Amino acid sequence: MDPREHPPGLYLVATPLGHLKDLTPRAREILSRASHWAAESREVAQRWKEILREDFVTGSVPHVLSYRESSRDRDSQKILALLEQGAVVALLSDAGTPTISDPGWHLVDLTRNAGYPVYAAPGPCAAILALSMSGFPCRRFSFEGFLPASGRHRRETLERLRAEEAPIIFYESPHRFLKTLEEITNSFEDRDIFVGRELTKKFEECWRGPVSQAHEVWKDRRVQGEFTLVIGPHIASEVVPKSIPEESLELLSSLNLPTKATSAVLKHFFPHISKKELYALSLQLKPKTGPTDLSGGPGGRNTCS
Repeated sequence: MDPREHPPGLYLVATPLGHLKDLTPRAREILSRASHWAAESREVAQRWKEILREDFVTGSVPHVLSYRESSRDRDSQKILALLEQGAVVALLSDAGTPTISDPGWHLVDLTRNAGYPVYAAPGPCAAILALSMSGFPCRRFSFEGFLPASGRHRRETLERLRAEEAPIIFYESPHRFLKTLEEITNSFEDRDIFVGRELTKKFEECWRGPVSQAHEVWKDRRVQGEFTLVIGPHIASEVVPKSIPEESLELLSSLNLPTKATSAVLKHFFPHISKKELYALSLQLKPKTGPTDLSGGPGGRNTCS
């Protein structure tokens, strides 16, 4: 291995979500030349060894280390000791980009604090893929990973997210998928949702529609594999009166003020609403008492009861 090409350090290597051709040439090269792999699953690591067996330099097959949430402190110390010795360690998740909804972030934090370099071979990420496929505006978004499995923390998380106006991304397992759709319906019934199942794989399936219809649509479909959900942004209502108490509108209407005066009063008490919207609303206000003008002219009256 050429040290100028792969200096010692921790390498975050993104692996395909399902389609093997999504492995980048750089990721393949790093995996084939690293001295060690740190992986959540030895089974996944072994599968990659078989895929890359022709790329390994003779006598340099990487040694696989375990790195799991349940033993991350112990595993981290082993990896830091190797970095101290000048090792090239490639960190893999089960699929996608390491540290995204997996324990890899903790190892990166320790590595940086210990003064060792961290490099990355970027690639697939289910959250970003689903967001880009959703068609929702994505200048800003919230990524939540997996929701808490159940109980108070799950309810509190959904309640907190109700106030989030940007798109929200979740991962979900098949055995909780339909339950999650039901709960999301209760919290986000006025929004759209994108559902991606088995993204980039043979049985990939995607659907977008109203949150209120999602459970009905998916309850009779195949609920297998991994799901990525994107709740669309909250679209603020354009109907101004909903943000102004009805009593205030009735009072202003009964005063029969000029349009500009009505607009000025509304702007004083509701400064968060634009002048243009308030002026348009002022034009719509009619007196609630007295005769009603049905003629369309400035002096027309209809006094019939």
